[in-house]
Amino acid sequence: MSFWFRKAPLDRRRLLRGVAAAGLLAALPLSSASAEDAPKDLHFSFANIQEQGELFKQLGDGLAKAADVAGIKLSRYNNKADGPTTSNNARLMVQEKPNVIIEYTGVEGIGASLKRTFDQAGIPFIAVNIPVPGGHWFNLVNKELGQDAAKIVVEAAKAKGWTGADTTVIVAQAAFAGVEVNDCVRYFYTTAAEMMGLDKVEPAEITAKTTTMGKTGIQVDGKGTLEDTYAAVKNVLQTVPQDRHILLFAVNDDSAIGAWRAVTESGRADKALIAGLGGSVAALKELRTNANWVGEGSIFMSDWGQYIMAMGVAITQGVTPPALTKSPQIVLSKQTVDKYYDANGKVILLPPLVPENAYLKDTGVLQKFKNVEGL
Repeated sequence: MSFWFRKAPLDRRRLLRGVAAAGLLAALPLSSASAEDAPKDLHFSFANIQEQGELFKQLGDGLAKAADVAGIKLSRYNNKADGPTTSNNARLMVQEKPNVIIEYTGVEGIGASLKRTFDQAGIPFIAVNIPVPGGHWFNLVNKELGQDAAKIVVEAAKAKGWTGADTTVIVAQAAFAGVEVNDCVRYFYTTAAEMMGLDKVEPAEITAKTTTMGKTGIQVDGKGTLEDTYAAVKNVLQTVPQDRHILLFAVNDDSAIGAWRAVTESGRADKALIAGLGGSVAALKELRTNANWVGEGSIFMSDWGQYIMAMGVAITQGVTPPALTKSPQIVLSKQTVDKYYDANGKVILLPPLVPENAYLKDTGVLQKFKNVEGL
């Protein structure tokens, strides 16, 4: 999220940004979820990055629900995207002596301090989205989301007869969010270039300061917001000849919606294709009803809780997780969206476990939810 990229409406933007201004407030547990038959009487403590944004509230509620289903006691804290609050929460969680700590922080430079607090207490911890030194990392993979989105969009473009000779790619980054978050747009372009014969550049050459990729790629800084992306794309469209086809991609759905609005208002929607990223209700509607919105990346963030519970249980069983335990993610097409989401945008199925996550299956936790494909 990275991101963590977001929103008034910008869910993934806050995820991309990972940090938001917040006042110093007392740090107290928000709630406690438990079940009578907790496996081995397990107790996890969870500190959420913040509870203000819709996305983060959904994440926290999802963890509480997952803990209840898994039969694990869960203490929940709010870091309020604030350094002192995050540090105080870490000390409070340690005092509870849980089996596992789940830490989601977006405060720059606080990782070493958190590691010291947790290590001194001898409590293993999971770092959600934002890596923390010494923590077991759980996160999405933006690079793969960009690659998979490009494959769907390019195939749709080729089906229309578009080629590298008549197509321009416009991507909207969120420069403040850093390299990993912006891997999604970076690898969208490099994958599209390879598939369509566009001007090729190395991924490392596309930085936060890059504005063009050869003569066939343009990057704007949409800052992860609808308004900023709309303005940036509207401005850059003036430099793209009217006879060019356009492929669009952005770091999140708010940004994608802003980009699409700019293209539509310019009268160029018929010559453009786009994929969103985030799985928001608004974007899923576009995927289902807009002929030119051909893909939608989903990170299923409201369902991360069940994976994190399984990860925590595995740790208590002596398992060492891989360097990265991947969150569920998929880029949906018009043909697959109904398999994973109902008409109201509610998740009805989660994608199969990737090979690296097979260890989660062995805990038996995911099977309790009956919503992971293949389990």
